[in-house]
Amino acid sequence: MTVDSASGGTTGRSDPKADLDGVSGEYIEPTPDRVVDQKLFEYISDYVIGRLEGTRVLELGVGDQAWTSKLLERFPDVTTVDGSARLLDVARRHLQDNSRWTPVHALFEEYTPDEPFDLVLATYVLEHVDSVEAILERARQHWLVPGGRIAVAVPHALSLHRRLAVTMGLANHVSELGETDARMGHRRCMTWQELEADLVNAGFEVVERKGLLTKALPNSALTACTDEQLKGLVELGLELPIEYSAAIYFQARVKS
Repeated sequence: MTVDSASGGTTGRSDPKADLDGVSGEYIEPTPDRVVDQKLFEYISDYVIGRLEGTRVLELGVGDQAWTSKLLERFPDVTTVDGSARLLDVARRHLQDNSRWTPVHALFEEYTPDEPFDLVLATYVLEHVDSVEAILERARQHWLVPGGRIAVAVPHALSLHRRLAVTMGLANHVSELGETDARMGHRRCMTWQELEADLVNAGFEVVERKGLLTKALPNSALTACTDEQLKGLVELGLELPIEYSAAIYFQARVKS
């Protein structure tokens, strides 16, 4: 079995949580291309969180610290599960022990709440896990109330920059994982059709899908962009068809 890099999962190694802490440096001390990601997440999180409703929220993975504080601005009860103690410690310092936030140091597959949640937020985490299907089924069976919703955002295999890599002979296919994917512990890059199928097969009904970002070049070529230009790429992604987006967002509810 394998480790869910960045947030939760199982592994054949002796200590999967230590492995996750090893990846955490990519989030805490980001390279210039990762700084681009973090800036983009600030704009993307504003859009996604603005679409959500509920009272009790479960966040899968603390990641780049772009989401938790914004969730707490909107929702009265937020729980974050992460397999990396190091990332949770950074979040604690950032949030200054917010009484409405509950951090849980656990692998996703190990976590069962005392009470189910209205909403699960899984942003930029399904590309890391060993089994997308297992996480989505656990969300439906163990984490959500009847009729509860899950919001998912992931990188998109059909992005223009991935298509360009194929036409240039730099990749064999759009889902091929590159150097940055390997560094971040990504296990896959999904198309919007694959993600939708996984949600439906896990017992969810899709209520919203959207492209979040347009990117014709890799992050290494975007490091010189201004914040205004990066924000413009996010806004353009919301306008263009999902087929060309560099990141995709789905909201789905548990089927009755």
